[in-house]
Amino acid sequence: MRLTLADAAEPCDTLNELHSDTETVYWLARCPQTGDMQLWQWRANSSELPHCLVEESVGSRVNQYGGGSYTPLLGGVVWVRQHDQAVMQLGHHGKSYCWQQRPQTTYGGLCADSKRQRVIAVEEDHQGQRLVAITDNNRTGKSRQVLAEGADFYGAPIVSDDGNYLAWVSWSLPYMPWQRSQLHLAHITAGGTLQAFESWDFGAAISQPQFGPHNALICMSDHAGWWQPWQVNLATPVCLNSAPVDHITTPWQLGERQHVWRDNRQVYCQLHQGAAQLYRRCGEQLEALLPVLGRVASITLAEHGDYAIVQSATNGAQLIHFAENLPHRCIVGSIEGNANSRGSVIAKAPATAQWLETSVGNEGETVHGFFYSASANRAAPMIVRVHGGPTAATYPIYDPLLAYWQQQGFHVLDINPRGSGNFGRRYRECLAGQWGISDTEDVIALVNAACTRFAIDTTHCFIRGQSAGGFTALNALAATPLFAAATSLYGVTNALTLAAKTHRFESGYLGWLIGDETQLAQRSPSYHVTRCQRPLQALFIQGGKDAVVVPEQTHAMTRHIELHGGEAQTLLFDNEYHGIRHPEARQTMLARELAFYQSSHLKTAPRS
Repeated sequence: MRLTLADAAEPCDTLNELHSDTETVYWLARCPQTGDMQLWQWRANSSELPHCLVEESVGSRVNQYGGGSYTPLLGGVVWVRQHDQAVMQLGHHGKSYCWQQRPQTTYGGLCADSKRQRVIAVEEDHQGQRLVAITDNNRTGKSRQVLAEGADFYGAPIVSDDGNYLAWVSWSLPYMPWQRSQLHLAHITAGGTLQAFESWDFGAAISQPQFGPHNALICMSDHAGWWQPWQVNLATPVCLNSAPVDHITTPWQLGERQHVWRDNRQVYCQLHQGAAQLYRRCGEQLEALLPVLGRVASITLAEHGDYAIVQSATNGAQLIHFAENLPHRCIVGSIEGNANSRGSVIAKAPATAQWLETSVGNEGETVHGFFYSASANRAAPMIVRVHGGPTAATYPIYDPLLAYWQQQGFHVLDINPRGSGNFGRRYRECLAGQWGISDTEDVIALVNAACTRFAIDTTHCFIRGQSAGGFTALNALAATPLFAAATSLYGVTNALTLAAKTHRFESGYLGWLIGDETQLAQRSPSYHVTRCQRPLQALFIQGGKDAVVVPEQTHAMTRHIELHGGEAQTLLFDNEYHGIRHPEARQTMLARELAFYQSSHLKTAPRS
């Protein structure tokens, strides 16, 4: 069945942030009408259908990318209201009331401290970040207690099951959390303060601390080259799984959980060639839980079962219950051939991902990605996609937009340039000082490899990128006549301007990616476009409230292209942020993008 534009506009990240308590499973689901995240629950092992607990938009804005925006607590839920960042509680009777709200202050990374009937959270304002404990002010009269401060950033707070210990991660500028961070452990006193601090710094990135049996503190550290699980509160830290693969994804958000350790079982993921497998170990027995590799967004374990939000090559986001000795059960999500949330049928992508790899850079270095064939059995135009970050990653999972493009007659090439996550620390650090050089080289090399291997209409290749991917897409457009046109979705166009205006979380990142002010200017698309001898065609899609890549960057870039004889179109959504979320806006965006490629297809003359 052919997909509609409405199908194509559905985002892949429709489910996220999974939690559980003794009776219930909780998660966030994107509202089909608004694109906002809402809080849902399902009573475990019951005949009840899942239902929405909080219809308001739930979401943190800490570090702009948020995460950790709710936590179960004492049979209820404490959550962050997206529009004003108020910390709210939803009690037993379905009534919400405010625990904490401070002007110009955001909250995220929430975790429950059930023993003291409070939550621990990362608090951010114009002065910086800190770890705080928040309590019902109607019950105690004192609603906020600062637990730790002094570092630039905090993340991943977690309380031990017995309520006696708190662990968390911190890092400071100019580092990002996947470059260098520290792990901390403290005893929680009877009065709720912290004492007896311990810290670990392996000179690398530490992420996602979890407490296992007997308060074993287990974190993911990549000091050995891969994010692997380490138990650290021993005389000598011990690696619990030395497989040379990443076990978590790049920590762009707070509250991520891709490994959990409970009693005699562990559930964790491993990433092989950019795709995740989910494993469960019970004693000496190891079980692979997913029939095909894909993506693992979140995991939770409870007495009533093991749960994960996953995506695969044939299905969108699903919440799966992995019961022991029973068939796996899909609690929420679309299954191939079944109706989705709007009642239409999910169609399998016409072709599965084909792994593509080619040599680049220094000896032994490669770039890789996933190639998807167009529906038509002939030479077809190709759309190349570059993910954001640039330390994020693309996965071989079902994407309705990708399937839609295939049905419209396009090949699609998803690229993981050097610097992408999921391939170890060395691959990420290939980008040090090289952004604007190696990523452009990678795109050109992999597109040439695809053109050699597959039937591609080489006169009609298009490239698109979002955020950092827009930077790469525009540089590639200016660097080579391989591409007829480019689409930049809220993309970086001037690294020097971005360094001066971007938010605090990424304020030190560009120096590591590129270098000094001269290099920032000379690596930027705004620099290369003015020196390109060919007229360029580009479409710019931008949110009017974007605080990461501000709209002024996009407007300046369109003027650059037009002044140098090219064609630049702009689609501005006044009420969108860094990412286009509202379903109607997404449909408008994709219709405009498809028309742009089709128009460019007609205008482009074959290259000699």
